[in-house]
Amino acid sequence: MFDLIVQTFNASVIAVTQLFLSTVVTSNPWFEGLDLQYQGAKHEIVCSTKLADSFTETLDDVLLSGQNITLHFKFELFATGESKPLQRKEIVNGFRFDKDTEIYYLVNSEDHKLEKFFTVEAAKDTYITVRNLVVVNTADLSSDQEYFLRVTAYLDPIKMDDISESVNLMLRWASVKPTIVSDKFRIQAQAT
Repeated sequence: MFDLIVQTFNASVIAVTQLFLSTVVTSNPWFEGLDLQYQGAKHEIVCSTKLADSFTETLDDVLLSGQNITLHFKFELFATGESKPLQRKEIVNGFRFDKDTEIYYLVNSEDHKLEKFFTVEAAKDTYITVRNLVVVNTADLSSDQEYFLRVTAYLDPIKMDDISESVNLMLRWASVKPTIVSDKFRIQAQAT
């Protein structure tokens, strides 16, 4: 009986040690750029951006696991000199690989349109990209004030079938949320 307890304890110690000593390859993702377009007639600021260097072999393995993987993009509008954002918007891109059909499914919280991809490269490119998203309503903003937009991205933890604990996907990004800040800008007054 004592031998069985010792063997179980030793096996547990070995398993925990391997878990903590296993290397997690990380990347340091960053935003390639931030394109803002002002649409005066609609009182909107439209944004396009894309993450770069955001995938590693271990993150690719998670993407191919069949789990729902969610990527958040948070947009915050600040008035220059203010510490609290005036407006916020967040979208969530969902990624899931169907092992049976070998199709990659993406959906975002903005339009809820389910997109299908047949290559992982095309799915990943769409997953890390924001195109022509209305992020700010400018109707109540002053043309006398300077503003800037801050964009941050992060991954949600996931629950794997064979692991009892949640898996922190941000470890694949060295636990750093990539962030980009726009140049300061003013809202142009509309001619009447």
